[in-house]
Amino acid sequence: MRQLLNSTFEGTLRVPGDKSITHRSLMLAALAEGRTEIKQPLKSEDTYRTMEIMRAIGADITELDDKWIIESKGHEHLHSPSAALYTGNSGTTSRLIIGLLAGVGLRAEFSGDDSINKRPMDRVQKPLLEMGADIRLKDEKYPPVHIFPKPLKAIDYNMPIASAQVKSAILLAGLFAEGTTVVRESSPSRDHSEIMMQQFGADLVSKDGVISLEGKKTLKASDVTVPGDISSAAFPIALAILKPGASITIENVSLNPTRSGILEVLEMMGADMHIETLPGGGEAIGNITASYTPELRGFNISGEIIPRLIDEIPILALLAAYSSEPCTVSDAEELRFKETDRIRAVVDELSKFGIRFEEKEDGFTVIPGSIDSVPETDVKGYHDHRIIMMLIVFSIVSDTPLNIDDSSAIDISYPGFINDLESLRKDA
Repeated sequence: MRQLLNSTFEGTLRVPGDKSITHRSLMLAALAEGRTEIKQPLKSEDTYRTMEIMRAIGADITELDDKWIIESKGHEHLHSPSAALYTGNSGTTSRLIIGLLAGVGLRAEFSGDDSINKRPMDRVQKPLLEMGADIRLKDEKYPPVHIFPKPLKAIDYNMPIASAQVKSAILLAGLFAEGTTVVRESSPSRDHSEIMMQQFGADLVSKDGVISLEGKKTLKASDVTVPGDISSAAFPIALAILKPGASITIENVSLNPTRSGILEVLEMMGADMHIETLPGGGEAIGNITASYTPELRGFNISGEIIPRLIDEIPILALLAAYSSEPCTVSDAEELRFKETDRIRAVVDELSKFGIRFEEKEDGFTVIPGSIDSVPETDVKGYHDHRIIMMLIVFSIVSDTPLNIDDSSAIDISYPGFINDLESLRKDA
């Protein structure tokens, strides 16, 4: 990382494939009859946890350089795993497979790493119990999760909070439930599951926050090309905006409107940014060029935009620190239940450099002021890839070497992050 200091950055790159789309394509390919090619998937710790579980229940998966090939005889030919499953640090894997395994009617047990085993699973369990599932949790809330086969019936469910993971678990179970499953959202969450289920032949309609899914329909294999992950792109975009002289273009990145809230906030801040939408069906994709912006305005975000940028809030906190006006995030209490308590982690680590916060239960306000870049400051990554990458961007922007206790968790979503930045480095 230190070789990236005292430099500026210019050029074009492709960030890793979208993590959410890669997870879902593996799951739906395993459930579908036939041969699916997943092109340009994200190869990371999290997605390999999903791959291993799909193999454990009977999918045949071949890994090639730029694609994965999944062959399946369909959900009726999947089987209960012979041993307990492991989801690692992947919240998406952990929550979505509850719906998948309960829907297919498999007997299974799974747990994750220490972080996952402290993350609540009861909000996924609740609607699935209403569908007739038999799902048991430790202390009625946490992994290990035990799932027992039971036939499911459709439900009409009002989402209490916007959560793509809970919604997706219900829909995965609904694929095999008797009747029409209805999910109602008051605020939109990412809709990758809906788009991909339609692609694989599910009888699904989504309109005005109401998703209707007819159960008992056979899925058919369908090839998937995974766009770049906007959550990963957020870090080089922020670097370009904050680093004098920088200009970076991210190619073929997801512009799905349920995920692109960060782009709206950057526009509020007056960031020098150009977005080119590319033609194609299914997921919206495009190219994003971001350049150094010396004067950033403040922002105040809450409500429906939060689920559309929840994973980008750590890097938004860093952008806020360089703004000329206060920046406030509210309605983001979900951050306290990620890989770590991301609100507390952001406040604790950035406060070490004189960045002033007013912390709230559901977010924070960043107060503009001077930033004290003290070399060799010890900072913690909390084994959270987004906290670690945020700290790396801060180190580069401030030209300050930091001592990060452990950066290995970058592999969860962006294994080549440092190498990609190195490829853009221009000698100062």
